[in-house]
Amino acid sequence: MAVFGYRAADRDGRVSEGMVEAAEERGAAEHLREMGYLPIRVWPAAVPGAKTAAAAPRETRRGGTKRDLLPFLQGLRTLLVAGVPLDRSLEMLADLFRGKPMGISAGEILREVRSGSSLAEAMKKASGAPFDRFTVQMVSAGAATGRMEEALGQVCLFLQRSKDFQASLLGSLLYPAVLLVASILSVVLLLVFVVPRFVAVFAASRIALPMPTRILLSLSTFLKEQGLYLLLAGAFLYYLASAALKRPEARRDWDRSKLRLPGVGGILTAMETSRIMRSLSSLLSGGVPILSAFMIAREVSGNQAVREGMEAARLRVQGGVKVARALAETTPVPEMALQMIAVGEETGRLEEMLSSVADTYEENARRSLQRFLILLEPSVILAMGLLVGFIVFSMFMAIFRLNEVPL
Repeated sequence: MAVFGYRAADRDGRVSEGMVEAAEERGAAEHLREMGYLPIRVWPAAVPGAKTAAAAPRETRRGGTKRDLLPFLQGLRTLLVAGVPLDRSLEMLADLFRGKPMGISAGEILREVRSGSSLAEAMKKASGAPFDRFTVQMVSAGAATGRMEEALGQVCLFLQRSKDFQASLLGSLLYPAVLLVASILSVVLLLVFVVPRFVAVFAASRIALPMPTRILLSLSTFLKEQGLYLLLAGAFLYYLASAALKRPEARRDWDRSKLRLPGVGGILTAMETSRIMRSLSSLLSGGVPILSAFMIAREVSGNQAVREGMEAARLRVQGGVKVARALAETTPVPEMALQMIAVGEETGRLEEMLSSVADTYEENARRSLQRFLILLEPSVILAMGLLVGFIVFSMFMAIFRLNEVPL
């Protein structure tokens, strides 16, 4: 089957352009007539942007898809709310994102929809898997319940909240990370390039150097002579750790231990709780059955221990256990969140309560991270000051000793 571009008019005289799949050009024109269009021009065409995307590295396509996914879904929802038919909406989005990965996906989805597939099935078949299980299940539930626009709205809201939360975390961590890296590089440069210049001077003077100076010079000599080996050893240890963490058991134990770290563990637990509860709330509000919602929500978490706990909780819910109790027995969800979920189950407002839990723990994670960074930033500055102060103090002690040497 080949792909043909077309320019055609509908029954109301409106002219539109798009793509259609057929064995030959004449078959494409016949297919357009069967769809109720009057063909004006039909020509052989590739999927918009296919050549560009094929030549681009897979990482670039994936990054572009991730970046354009939310605007694509927002545009699709806006067009459907405005009453534009699904196929025409996909045509417009394919044209809007022409030359980009989402333009290719829109063209593929359009062909699948016109061949009889549902929107969810077409999204699932799109090359490069730009749509995750959460989005596909929400769209499928929206089609089954006749609330497609609402389902897409839930997906967009979830993606937007997740994006805003990640941007907030990255913005908060950027300054401390830059400060820490700059501090480490400054100290290493002083020890490797500045301090060794004084070694020959001190050796020629044949004076007894103070203890702090001897320690500093030994450390400087060690870093200069063994620095490359230290880097290689660090890279090797990183490789060993990465290989070990590919084993599910090791990954689960490592992820579980991260949740128990003093200070940081509470922040990570709040973030995982917020992420899972928000996805559960969105899925249940969109009409996804609770067992399916548990299966999809667990994939949202990046913590192996939490994912396995969600699967165990799903099995307990399947056996008749209430959601709050199942989560309490299998996951690290905090006690207050469990109580709120239990209240939601008792009052029949589980979706609303899950959303409230997500909001609460997202704010808790943000505040806890802010408090942690408030302590981290002055700690890094103080440590940097002490290290540089030790270097300067050690050098000046030796210089003062040089001044005491008789000419």
